[in-house]
Amino acid sequence: MYQETYDIEELRAQLRDYYGTAMMSGFPAAVIDLGKIERMDDEEIVEEAKKAGII
Repeated sequence: MYQETYDIEELRAQLRDYYGTAMMSGFPAAVIDLGKIERMDDEEIVEEAKKAGII
């Protein structure tokens, strides 16, 4: 089975940009997601990036 590999720190940075942009664009609740990103493990980062449409 093929398993994809991801640069987790790059995904984390892209998620910070994604939620930071949302926060500055009138969705202040996105700051909560920014805090969660820092505490997520690798698997959670990949899942969150998929939900956000980054990957």
